[in-house]
Amino acid sequence: MDVWSAPASLRPNAKVSDNVHGSLRVRSSSEKPDASSISIVFDTDSGTAAFTYPLSDLTSVRLCTPSAARPTGHVVLSTKQGTDTHVFFHTDTYANTSTTSRWLGRQFIQAVKPWGDMVASVQEPGLFLLHPSPPDKSFHTSPRFADDAIEAVLARRVPLEPQKTRTDTLGQWAKSTRLLVLSQFSQVTRGVRQSREAFTTHAFTRRAQPQVSASQAGPYMVSPQTQSTLDSSVIEYDAARVYLAKWAQQIAREGELNQLAEHAMDAGPDKEAEELLGATALPPVPGLAATEGAMSLDECTAMLHAGTRIDVMAQHIFHRGLSPSARPLMWPYLLGAEPVQRDSALRAQAQEHAKQRYYAFLTRWFGKCDARPDLNGSRHRIWIDCLRADTKHSFFQQPPPVDTYAQMQESGWDRPAHQGTTQAQVNPHLYTLSSILLTFVLYTEEGDDAAMPPVEGYVQGMSDLCLVCYVACQGDEAATFWTFVALMRRWGENYVADQSGMRRELLLLQRLVAELCPQLYAYLRDLDALHLFFCFRWILVCFKREFPLNDVLRLWDALWAAQWSDGSGHGWPLCTHFELFVSLAILESHFPLMLRHLRSFDEVLMFIHSLSHQMDIATVLRRSEALVYRLRSRTVHADSMEPDLRALVLHAPMY
Repeated sequence: MDVWSAPASLRPNAKVSDNVHGSLRVRSSSEKPDASSISIVFDTDSGTAAFTYPLSDLTSVRLCTPSAARPTGHVVLSTKQGTDTHVFFHTDTYANTSTTSRWLGRQFIQAVKPWGDMVASVQEPGLFLLHPSPPDKSFHTSPRFADDAIEAVLARRVPLEPQKTRTDTLGQWAKSTRLLVLSQFSQVTRGVRQSREAFTTHAFTRRAQPQVSASQAGPYMVSPQTQSTLDSSVIEYDAARVYLAKWAQQIAREGELNQLAEHAMDAGPDKEAEELLGATALPPVPGLAATEGAMSLDECTAMLHAGTRIDVMAQHIFHRGLSPSARPLMWPYLLGAEPVQRDSALRAQAQEHAKQRYYAFLTRWFGKCDARPDLNGSRHRIWIDCLRADTKHSFFQQPPPVDTYAQMQESGWDRPAHQGTTQAQVNPHLYTLSSILLTFVLYTEEGDDAAMPPVEGYVQGMSDLCLVCYVACQGDEAATFWTFVALMRRWGENYVADQSGMRRELLLLQRLVAELCPQLYAYLRDLDALHLFFCFRWILVCFKREFPLNDVLRLWDALWAAQWSDGSGHGWPLCTHFELFVSLAILESHFPLMLRHLRSFDEVLMFIHSLSHQMDIATVLRRSEALVYRLRSRTVHADSMEPDLRALVLHAPMY
């Protein structure tokens, strides 16, 4: 008896006459089906069976969902004998498939699932293992992510020419730029698919040498040599849709900013937040005027000397941010690098002691590089990443307080310029930045810091975090080091060898999406995008590449202040893992455009990546804060809420 069947074909090609049409069936040899009686059968239209596979002989089923580039979807059946059979659903093409969840391939999976041990791989979306061994099961249920996979491809993109006027109609825009846009995005779409397919195979290509540990190699890379056979004309529909979504997003952003300004003038910030961010009302902050700017060094010093409560200072920093001159004083306190010192003399003593401790670690490698060949790999990875650092910010145009090139020569660590450039073209601040990172490697080797996660040396992405600390500390080498150490105590879980920290972050974000934005959750589920791969870079480098550096500094002010507390209560800290609320705020604000225009994971990936440096930081922070209060309000009424979500805000009662 047949448990399930659907029309299908084998080996379709350009000649219809060569196709073998028939039906794919899930068949039971017993009147009462069980696992041992189930077989996968393909019956031809002539009545013969092209193949019959007992379910126990199959090792996996791979789904290749229909898309504009590949209108006919298919499944790949893999057997223990090593054969792969491709079965195409020619009657259920991209044009008549409203959602991927209703596609015949997914129906086939649902029909097979009750009869065997089937595991959906998070390593390879669309791959379903049958009767996997324990090692395979562990591997395919533990996600790994690739930070640079997107960039490696999109770096090849040619920037689009900006529109000359804002008065062009959509018809004029389409007529004048259609061919340029589609040709460019066909390249991008091909590249993103290459990245995704290479990324989701377990034969990873690493940047580091084979003997380097997994954690030191950093987030897994994909091969830029991956070839694609996709035809650009087929991808045209996808590319146009992504570009239209981005164009609509830019128009919507302008309208939102105008609306913010109008509401701010008409009704003040409370009405603005309530109407623009949803029904969640933001509570007033005592003693904080909406028009106040960033906190200055004098204001922070005065608050410290006056004994102002930690929670009051934290709220001011969260809502107003810090001026550049105030960050060297306040960031070590916000991150816990130093205990809060309210007396200026004691504060100076603590800073001098921290400087001496830093140079004690520095001298363990400075001038002794020949005696530490074991550090060669770390030195190479650090310097390569530092050379890639974005030094366009005005801070890096100022000379450092010391001759860093002379220090580099004294250190014994040769740091050459990029091929094709001269040593004089290397930004001198990068020598200091690389020295701080190598000193951090030795610091973690000590293993005496119980609060430090088990990070194995330098990992790709750390240079991004350290650079922000370096600018915040205005180039003070020792202060940057201890601020970075404190940051890694908090963020280092995302850099451990098994990537357990990143898995926890993304799984918690997935639960947050399900709780606060169920429509977005359902949309991502239908696109096989619940792994939230496109959020990986956001969290790994704490939005360093999503905003201009000044906005990153403002965002980090809020991130650290949201959790800064001395435990005395008074309605603060605001929450833990504020970065997850920021991620959801970005996704939720763009969800209507995504829902309207984007129909595949690849399109979402490209669109999300295109948002870099296109978002208003003030709006993102207000939306993020509103989401925190929305979750708080639900903890009062939702007894069934998951403990992990409740813990995000449970310690922080409402005002």
